Amino acid sequence: MTTSGDAKIDLPKKRKRSAGTWVLALFALPFAGVGIGTLLLAVLPTLYDWARMQSWQPVDATLLSAQLHTSRSKNSNTYSVTASYRFQLAGQEVHGRRVAINERSDNIGDFNYQLGTRLERAQRSGQTVRAWVNPSDVSDSVIDRSLRWGLLAFWMVFVLVFGGFGVGMLAYVWHVRKKARVQHPEAETRPWLARPEWAHNQIRSHKRLEVWVAWGFATVWNLLALPGAIGGGPKMLRTENYLALGAMAVFALVGLGLLVWAVRATLDARKYGEVLLQLDPFPGSIGGHFGATMPLKMPYQTGLHFDVTLSCVLHYQTRSAGKSGSESRESVVWQTEGVAQVAPHADGLVLSFRFSVPSGLPQSQEVDTEYHAWRVQMDSADPALPFARTFDVPVYATKETSERIAADAAQHPRLHQMRDALVDEVSDLEPIPGGVRLYQPYGRLWRQKLSWLGMGGAFLGFGLMAGRLGAPVLFPLVFGGVGGAMLVWGFYALCNSLRVQLDRDGLHTQRRLLGLMLAWHRVPARDIARLALKESYSSQTGTRHVTFFRVQVVLKNGKSITIADSLRGREAAEKLLESMASSTGYKR
Repeated sequence: MTTSGDAKIDLPKKRKRSAGTWVLALFALPFAGVGIGTLLLAVLPTLYDWARMQSWQPVDATLLSAQLHTSRSKNSNTYSVTASYRFQLAGQEVHGRRVAINERSDNIGDFNYQLGTRLERAQRSGQTVRAWVNPSDVSDSVIDRSLRWGLLAFWMVFVLVFGGFGVGMLAYVWHVRKKARVQHPEAETRPWLARPEWAHNQIRSHKRLEVWVAWGFATVWNLLALPGAIGGGPKMLRTENYLALGAMAVFALVGLGLLVWAVRATLDARKYGEVLLQLDPFPGSIGGHFGATMPLKMPYQTGLHFDVTLSCVLHYQTRSAGKSGSESRESVVWQTEGVAQVAPHADGLVLSFRFSVPSGLPQSQEVDTEYHAWRVQMDSADPALPFARTFDVPVYATKETSERIAADAAQHPRLHQMRDALVDEVSDLEPIPGGVRLYQPYGRLWRQKLSWLGMGGAFLGFGLMAGRLGAPVLFPLVFGGVGGAMLVWGFYALCNSLRVQLDRDGLHTQRRLLGLMLAWHRVPARDIARLALKESYSSQTGTRHVTFFRVQVVLKNGKSITIADSLRGREAAEKLLESMASSTGYKR
C-alpha cells in the first residue's frame, strides 16, 4: 500500500497472499491429521472399550502362558505383555488372549512391566487370576480392564497440541479466504472498506475471541492435568513422592485458574453485550485525529474514569537459532495514552476520546508475515468495575480531523495523577540537598511477579509429572527447564530491593536480596555523563502490551548503572527521570 488516503490495493501482493494461504493449509494438514487420527484411532476406541468393560462379569482364569517382552533402546525400555488363559463359564471352557485394553508395546509409565511380572509370577506359582468376560459374548474377555490415565494424557498431547494447531490453522485459512471473497466496490481506493469488520464503522471488540481462547486454554490444560492427577496422584502418595505431588497440585491449580478465567470472561461478555466502537473521523487518520465514541450499557454516575491506549503494533516472524520454525511476535511502534470523556446516554453512558496522530507512522495493513496494525485498549480505572475491551481499528494517512469530538484524551487532568501513582507504586522518592534519595522496596509489582512464580511452578510441575509418567526425556527437560528459570526470575524480582542516593557528590546504590547485599556501586560525580531511560521488557496479556522501563546513570566510560526499575509505561518513567534530573542537575 502507498501512504496516501486513496491508496490502491497491490493486486500481485494480494494474489501472493492467496497462494500463501494454500501453502499454510497444506502445512497445517499433517498436524490436523495427527491430532484427529490419534483421537479417532487411539483415544476414542480406548474410552469405548473401557466404558463397555465396566459391565463385564469377573471370572477366575488359569494362565496357560504369560510373558513380558522387553525391547531395549539407548534411553529407555519398551514393554509389552502377551498371555493365554482359560476359564469356566456356565459349564463351558473358554479360552482368551486379550490382556489389557491397550496391548501395544510402549514405555509410558510402568503399567506393562507391572502387569507382565504379575502374570509371569502367577503362572509359575499356578495361581488363578481375575479376568473379565462379556456376558453377551463369552469369547470377548480381558485380564486388566483399567484405564491408563498416563497413556491417555500422552495421546491427548497429540490430539490437543498437534490437532489444535492444525485445525486452528485450517480455520484461520478458511476465515482469511472467506474475507478475501468479500470485495467492496470502492475497496481499491478506500482499502479499509475491504475488511467487512470495518466497512460499516461499527467495530467489534476482541471479547468474543477472548472467550473462545479462554475456554480453549482451560480445556486443553485441564484435559492434560486431570488424567495425570487421577492416574499418577495415588501412586505418588503411596511412594511418598511429595515433590512431584506438590508440582502436580500446582499444575492442577493453574488449570482451575484458567477455568475461572474462562467463566469470568463469559459472564463479562454477557453482562455488557456487544460493545461497538464508532470512529470520527473514519478511518482514523495519520497526520490528523483518531477519535471514537462507544455506547456502554452501564448506569451513568459521576466519577467514572476510563483509560484509553492507542497503539501501532508491528507483527513479524522471528526465527530462533537452531530451530527450523518461526515464531510470531509483536513490537510497539508508537503508543499514546489518555482518558475518555464520559457522558450519560439513553440506556447507559457513552465514552468519547480523541488523539492527535503524528505524520509518518505506518498505515493499517493486510495480515501477512509482517504487517502493521492499530489497536485501541479501553479500561475502567475503578477496580470495582472490571471493564476492559480491545479493538483492532483502521488508521490511514488521510489527514482528516474529528468533527464532533473536541477534547484531547492525552491532555486529561487525570493523566498526571495516573503517572504519579505509577511511580509511587514502585518507588519512594525523597529530595535532599543537591539531589534525591530513592528506595524501591521488596515485592514491588507483586501481583505480576507472583504470576511468574505460578507459571514457573506449573511448567516445572508438568515436567516432573511427565517424567514420572514415563514421557520422553525431552518433556521434563524442556518444561522443567523453562519452569525453573521462571521460578528463579520471579523469586529475584519479588525479593530484591534497591536503595539509591544521587546528588552533586555522585552516586551510591545498594541492591539487596532478602536483606543480603547483592550488589553496590559508588561513583563520583565527575564520572557521570547523563541520566537515561532504558526499556527493560514488555509483557503481553492477550493483545495488550505493557512496556516496563528503568532509569540508568550512564558513565563516561560507556557503562550504565540502574537506579530505578519496574516503571510501567514510558510516561511514568519519563516523569521519574525528569524529577531526578531536575533535582540533581545531571543532564538527560
